[in-house]
Amino acid sequence: MVRALAIAALLAASGCAARLASQAPVFTEDVVVDDVRLRVRWWAGDERHARRVIRSLETAVPKARRWGSMQAPITITIHPSHEALEEAAGRRGYEWLRAWARYQTVELQSPRTWGLLSVPDRKIEELVAHELTHCAMYQASGSDVTWMFKEIPRWFSEGIATVTAGQGYRYGGLAAIKAFYQEKLPGSAGGEPGRRGPRMPVAFHGDPIIDPDPIYMEQSDVVYGAAHHAAEFLFARYGEERVRKVVELMGKGQRFPAAFREAIGISDAEFASDFRRYVVWEGWRR
Repeated sequence: MVRALAIAALLAASGCAARLASQAPVFTEDVVVDDVRLRVRWWAGDERHARRVIRSLETAVPKARRWGSMQAPITITIHPSHEALEEAAGRRGYEWLRAWARYQTVELQSPRTWGLLSVPDRKIEELVAHELTHCAMYQASGSDVTWMFKEIPRWFSEGIATVTAGQGYRYGGLAAIKAFYQEKLPGSAGGEPGRRGPRMPVAFHGDPIIDPDPIYMEQSDVVYGAAHHAAEFLFARYGEERVRKVVELMGKGQRFPAAFREAIGISDAEFASDFRRYVVWEGWRR
């Protein structure tokens, strides 16, 4: 009876995404993968895609668990439209956005609405792994209240998530990031090590590592690309064990800047400068 009333309410909404987002989803299924408890919720019309999301958990959860056990149960809500996703995420005008994660929730736009072509299962698995990595890191770094105050920079959270989910192919090589820096930092002199280059702690409005928010909406490819390559640079130079230590120290009470300095041995600002030099001076070509 309750389910019938919910369906009737959906029909009365006449496809209005804002009203749909404010109503409880019609269908719910609880899933346990590797001791991680998840609840998947969706509206009528997305049964097939909800099943694809549920199947993706078998591969996505083990990947995300690299960064935490996710002891708090996670709810994944599959929204019927982009507008509904933006309302749930509290973000407006992000046309490229497909999901948004918090401490124990993932807001996911239904793959049915991602584009004209059918979405491969691999894409769903990658996105779910990406978002669950956020949940795992947030839960490992603090409580459901304190995680928001850990000052985790976007490059770290997004870079770790893209590397964990295997999404590097989406962002291309470092040449595009170099071109971005050269445009913003004319003194980089073409990246030639013998000439003047950007020096620590050079930063600028819209730096994709230090100050990504001004360009996040319009140049997300730069922000995510820089984050991904910065995370790969971090892993290659310092090793995954020390990166895990950053998260562990946050879980013990430290904020990100202090945890990063203790685990990595330099400040996050110094790391950003090192990464910038590596990009502009083409250390990746050697």
